Amino acid sequence: MTWLITGGTGFLGRYVLSALADSSRPANRVVALGRHHPGGWPLEDFVRADLDDLAGLSRAMDELSPKVVIHCAGRTPPAPSWQLYRSNTRATAFLLDALRATGRPCRVVLAGSAAELGRVPVEALPVGEDYPCRPTDAYGLSKWAASRLGLQATPPLEVLVARVFNPIGPGLPPSQAFGRFASTLSEPGTGPLTMRVSDLDVRRDFIDVRDVAAALISLAEHGRSRAIYHVGTGRSRSVGEGLRELIRLSGRLVHLEENVSPSARHGPSDSRADIARLVGETGWSPKVCWESSLTDLWADASRRRINRRVA
Repeated sequence: MTWLITGGTGFLGRYVLSALADSSRPANRVVALGRHHPGGWPLEDFVRADLDDLAGLSRAMDELSPKVVIHCAGRTPPAPSWQLYRSNTRATAFLLDALRATGRPCRVVLAGSAAELGRVPVEALPVGEDYPCRPTDAYGLSKWAASRLGLQATPPLEVLVARVFNPIGPGLPPSQAFGRFASTLSEPGTGPLTMRVSDLDVRRDFIDVRDVAAALISLAEHGRSRAIYHVGTGRSRSVGEGLRELIRLSGRLVHLEENVSPSARHGPSDSRADIARLVGETGWSPKVCWESSLTDLWADASRRRINRRVA
């Protein structure tokens, strides 16, 4: 029985691989597939393939014959619209086509995004899976289209969508707010630091990436085909709360210059998932608290700074 993970070098995919490696699940083999080898992963369990290359991908799927696929590969903003479409929508279409061509049964978990929903009124929170999607940007549209492709798949494929809200934790890239804050705060210097920020009052359902990985694995085992599951904590925190905690952890004196112009705001003012379906059908629940996610994020950013200095 082969479990196949795409995007193993990415923020989420690394934790899915780690969780499977540390588990006692009866998967005979866990294979990472992608253009680059995930550091530390066994070479014999890595297959080099490009999700842009349908022919090569089809050969790989025919040889591997995976029983379970967790599709974490993709691109997040900032990126041009065409890159988001190619990496999120077309790559998913190619993967599903390659799996379908084998003619063999396979369960597929697609890592979706809360951006598929678009702006959800506060009175509709926490938002459930049946809320109509109205994506407002290229990223949300590219993920929504990928999810639709998966939900329309027919046997022998069994596809479900894990609509992930806002993952945080150690290794969060600087393209995301808290990853950027941690990177800036970890820069050398002991004097006062000025940070230009915006949207500090915006609230999001932040969930630790390790909890997301556990949810994807639980869904691979227990989720229903052609179903959507919201992956979050069920509560929201403001960006400002997280930034203040990172500043406290850094021990630095920071002056914040905030742009409060409405034109600077991106996305809804609040976002919060209804996770009853996921919890009820799989028994999963979030384990890593908000404070631990930020503490581990800061520790990772500090370690990376020291490693860069030593190098």
